Amino acid sequence: MAKILVSCAAADGHVHPFIQVISHLIKCGHKVVWICGLAYQERIEATGARFVPFPSSFDPKGMPIYDFKPELKKLKGIAQIKFYVKTWCYDMALPTMAILKNIRKSFEPDLYISDPMIYAPYFEAEILGKPSINLHVIPLTVSSKDHGPFGTGIGPPNSFFGKLRIQLLYRIGDLIFRDLKKHCDAIRSGLGLQPYHHIFDGFLQNATTVFTTTVAGFDYPRSDMPENIKYLGPILPKAKSDFEVPDWWDELKEENPVILVNQGTIANDITELILPAIQAFKNESVLVVAVPVNEAIPDLPKNVKVAKFIPFANILPYVDVMVTNGGFGATHMALAHGIPMVSSGGSEDKMEVAARVAYSGCGINLKKIRPSPSEIKSAVFQVLQNSTYEENASRLKQEIEGYHPLELFAQTVTELS
Repeated sequence: MAKILVSCAAADGHVHPFIQVISHLIKCGHKVVWICGLAYQERIEATGARFVPFPSSFDPKGMPIYDFKPELKKLKGIAQIKFYVKTWCYDMALPTMAILKNIRKSFEPDLYISDPMIYAPYFEAEILGKPSINLHVIPLTVSSKDHGPFGTGIGPPNSFFGKLRIQLLYRIGDLIFRDLKKHCDAIRSGLGLQPYHHIFDGFLQNATTVFTTTVAGFDYPRSDMPENIKYLGPILPKAKSDFEVPDWWDELKEENPVILVNQGTIANDITELILPAIQAFKNESVLVVAVPVNEAIPDLPKNVKVAKFIPFANILPYVDVMVTNGGFGATHMALAHGIPMVSSGGSEDKMEVAARVAYSGCGINLKKIRPSPSEIKSAVFQVLQNSTYEENASRLKQEIEGYHPLELFAQTVTELS
């Protein structure tokens, strides 16, 4: 059995799928040391892994990320992506590698597993000549001549001029990220490593295997896809048998369409999506369920239910349309139930998720963080009235059902170690 060093960003959307994968590996007999944020210590130790905390200055410790790094609130799109990459991918790498070096005094890993945010394990694996697996829990960040740069939300072009536009965007991107790449190259050079040819692609090509947690039908076709990138399928939570349903639960079973509005766990300002959606449907014959809502909403319409938390695997069987800010995990949970959606993603990686919702035909991309009530209402009724969206979501559901991610991941670990 292998000794495995694991790390991932201290965020629910990263930790939750990792927990399922690592729990399965530990059940298979592998030994795991897992470095992550302190807020996840209890959940990580429950898997049987040994927990080691991140460098303190980079660990939110359960604090909302926009409170931990207030400057993120002012950044959108590419500027926000630059901040994430500089802070957590690169600046955090050296102090994290010091922790990894200390771990190796008592635990010498055979294999490294990390996500698209924590680069230190890839650097150490590269230095030591050890295999590594990238568990890619966000849309693929790989560059390609067949779609726009990551962070633009631009999919495959359908014309000659569209292709030229993409080439131009990559050149512009090289200029925009030139200062960041210089910073990143200096860090790798200090470790005796060659510069990445591109700051978003290098760690993908250096990983032995990259598992992207989606299916081909929800991604862009690429003629230049690196051979080490494989589709794993989404890692989905199961329904919670101990979930205490709220007193309105039976209303989900009535005739009116059920609209699930999901604001997300990081970009969780309810004024962006939840409040406009409530306004949009307050006089309509639909049932709206909005999560997460951690504050009182005055004059809540009778056809609107709010909750701090509802396990999606429990509620999705009753949902007709999901309105979402584009979380990668939530989107795939909806697709696993064949549910079409309206996506409004614009921060973190969410513009890329929303773009794929539109490209795959399973929903509508509103292309903005703060859609108006009328925009939300129009899009939802378009999805409800046009069966094509549901048909495409059902097609993706069938594709997802053909994947067995935990088994495939464990098989690859065995082969590499």
